[in-house]
Amino acid sequence: MRYLQGVISYFALKYNMPVVSRHILKISLTKKIGKKEPGLSYFLRKSGHLTLLDLIDRMRLANDYEAYLKALILRHEKDYKGSLEMVENDRNKALVPFKTKLYYNLKRFDDVEDIAESGHDVLGDLTKDQQEVLVRNFLKSNQYDTIERMINRMSRNKQRLVELYNEEKDDLFYQYSWTNYRQNVLEIDDPDVQLSDLKVVIDQEDINLKHLGYVLVINNHFQKEELVEQLNDLFVDHINNNSQLFKYIDPIAVDVLDFNLASTDKKSDQLQNLLNYYHFGKGTKVLMNKILKLLPEVPLNAQHIMSLRRLIIDQQIQFKDSNAIRLFKSDKRLETVFQSATLFLDEDTNDNTDCFVYDNFSNKSRARIYNAVIAQLQRVNKLYNLPPYLFAYLEKTASKKYNHALILGRFYAAENDTDKLNQLIKRHLPEKKYKLHINLSMYLFNLKRFNDSLYHAQEAYKIKPASADVLRALIRANHAIGNITAWYKFLKEMKKHFPSRIYPGEFNLAEQEYKLMQKEWQPKPLPLDSKFNSDGKTILFVLNKGMPVINGYTIRSNEIISRVKELGYRPVVTTRLGWSPEHESYEKPGLDDGDYRIYYIDRSDKYLTNRTPLKKYFDTYKDELYKIVMAERPTIIHAASNFQNALPAIRLGNQMGIKTIYEVRGMWHHTQTSKIHEFYQSDRFNMQEEYEVICCSYADEVVVISESLREYLIFKGIDASKITLIQNGVNTEKIYPTEKSESIVNQYNLQNSIVFGFIGSITNYEGIEMIIDTIKELNESDYYDKRFKFLIVGDGQYRATLQKKVLEAHLSEDVIFIGKVPFETVKDFYSVIDIAPFPRVDELVCQLVTPIKTYEAMAMAKKVIVSDVNALKEMVIDQVNGVYFKADDQEAFKEAVVKVLTNDSIGESARMWVEENRNWQVLIDRLDRLYKEMIA
Repeated sequence: MRYLQGVISYFALKYNMPVVSRHILKISLTKKIGKKEPGLSYFLRKSGHLTLLDLIDRMRLANDYEAYLKALILRHEKDYKGSLEMVENDRNKALVPFKTKLYYNLKRFDDVEDIAESGHDVLGDLTKDQQEVLVRNFLKSNQYDTIERMINRMSRNKQRLVELYNEEKDDLFYQYSWTNYRQNVLEIDDPDVQLSDLKVVIDQEDINLKHLGYVLVINNHFQKEELVEQLNDLFVDHINNNSQLFKYIDPIAVDVLDFNLASTDKKSDQLQNLLNYYHFGKGTKVLMNKILKLLPEVPLNAQHIMSLRRLIIDQQIQFKDSNAIRLFKSDKRLETVFQSATLFLDEDTNDNTDCFVYDNFSNKSRARIYNAVIAQLQRVNKLYNLPPYLFAYLEKTASKKYNHALILGRFYAAENDTDKLNQLIKRHLPEKKYKLHINLSMYLFNLKRFNDSLYHAQEAYKIKPASADVLRALIRANHAIGNITAWYKFLKEMKKHFPSRIYPGEFNLAEQEYKLMQKEWQPKPLPLDSKFNSDGKTILFVLNKGMPVINGYTIRSNEIISRVKELGYRPVVTTRLGWSPEHESYEKPGLDDGDYRIYYIDRSDKYLTNRTPLKKYFDTYKDELYKIVMAERPTIIHAASNFQNALPAIRLGNQMGIKTIYEVRGMWHHTQTSKIHEFYQSDRFNMQEEYEVICCSYADEVVVISESLREYLIFKGIDASKITLIQNGVNTEKIYPTEKSESIVNQYNLQNSIVFGFIGSITNYEGIEMIIDTIKELNESDYYDKRFKFLIVGDGQYRATLQKKVLEAHLSEDVIFIGKVPFETVKDFYSVIDIAPFPRVDELVCQLVTPIKTYEAMAMAKKVIVSDVNALKEMVIDQVNGVYFKADDQEAFKEAVVKVLTNDSIGESARMWVEENRNWQVLIDRLDRLYKEMIA
């Protein structure tokens, strides 16, 4: 079923239904790391690697699972190194078999041995041939104990290897097209003649023409899936029995049909073995010459084609080499190698590929190559730099071929070349103009250029206002930007004209958000018997998320709640409607399993936070909180960000006469603005800003985490006298300087290195690219006698973007993604870090929010560097307990690095300052005083 879903997804994309394709492909996925993914198989067979990577980028999968899928795709494309880089530092045990195979593919047998030593059955992960190769490899180095342990751990089929081990351990045609052949040789004019009838006629020809007929039938019919079975039954055996014909068979047909490759010339195996040497990083010029010599002599399959493409990308095949030029010009089969968009998009090789194709192929061959590449580009939503000859071909053909005009239009749009884009669109009749605008809207939406996407949707609306596709484009773009009024307007049009195109629940979402934008939410009256007497000690914490999930939000919550309990209060916690730890791959504890009572309201089966109409969400959340309040009888309701979490709790407190606190930990709509700049001052932005202020106004007291937030709320009209500043802090008794962890140093080869480190959630506003670029620059300078390395510990949606940057820049040895680690091991990773940079970008969210992780680094006596955004400047005294630099200034950041390298006292000063000013024990006294004033 999953395979079939993958096939359906492929054809949905082929027929320009990208949303449907992505949805079906996502359904086909197992969502389990380490499992086979049949849903990807058809794409991979069709060389749709680039398309798959693009689809996966836009699926919003868990980051570790997304990395695994990309690793699968890269491995199939023979990019074993890139595949391994995606998963090598992930500790998930389900990845061990996958890593074993990758290490084997890369001939990193020492790493295979390390996995075996951990107790895993590595031989069970390999094929029979691979098992024998591995055993013989260890025999060569006399590692008899290792071999015996590996064989003993096998759960089945070990006898064959035992016998192997015991035996060897002591032993040191291109003249015709199909149409031409059919009409002139077979004298058949009907192009749809049955295969069985063709076979009868072909069998009457002399032996050479008979051979040719079988080859031509296979090559021209194998892509028609309905004919595959007949081809296998009627034609394949003839090729199997005449192995000299294999080299004429289309390489992809070799994979699709049931050929008996075992009977072909051993030179084919030799070729693949030689190609593998390059994938293992062991290629030489001698081997390359052998490959070039063998290629004309063997039948090529899809694996060979992918291997050759990988050799071009890795620049192992040099286009200036006379042997390579001669081979590609003489062997027409190799034209297929260049029918790959990847070769024309790879920044290191695309110009060379483009020039080679232009200089060495005929006009017809070039057109076939370009057309194949353009067809692939249609299914890829990414920025691409088109090389000159391909670009010139597009400009020449765009007026005649719509798909060519689309790719050229995407390029102009991506380059912001409005004049050329408008000229291109004007050349076409209204129907084609409409299609171009719709496709450009989708393309730009996927590039997160939402205003541009909206513009093209609006232009399409002028041509065809009563079109479901146009309305969907307008709905999509306005929703992303936050234009609630327009979103609701076009949904009403869709509901009127095309009700079947409304997604489940979508209309109610828009309608309720629009109405709450117009008129403030008011809670329903409470039941008459809602009065109770509190015990004067119970504090109900209403949180967006809670333990056991670990992030800055939950750490702050846990530190506050634990200390409140130590002060003699009775803390009770509830987490928001529509959320559960299970959503983030944690087990959900029982009500009283932890140090304090936690209610996980959840009910995400019906009330997922962002899929529930807002008024319904508020009403239901308040009802759930009411039950908890009646059961626990709190004296104070202490609700934390954001307004969607806090407002039902605060208004419930107002109705029941319970004192309330709104703890503002940030302005989350400003965080959204850092991701989508068009969101700023949109309907949704302004509405959320207003509701944050409403929360503060209804709360009896307001707590903020930074002076910047305090000033911001005062500016918004909140009375300064009701605002208490309780900054983020750190538990200095648990987080303190320690000796470097030798195991981490050894595991990640950090010896003789200066280590930068980032530990936390990976977001777009952290400025991590700046650290990566500086690491590259410092290492290329050769000025320092030590290597600079960068550990990135944690996860987040932006991780995939950074991994791609590191992969493309060939920095994987110096920039190491660790992934999520247990909270108790964070201190161990901090121990190996020398410099902890926090180069947050100049966005309003960064001006307002102080991150806990900065204090953690200071408590570990690390050299801290921060950008000069207001919130970070609150945390650091320049040149005393850290260094700050001008935000978004690469050169200024590098200068700051140079400063801290020679300042050995700055880390110790940071530790002392945190102990005196940001220890949670000091900070919690302010909250205690606030509670006592409210209870009195």
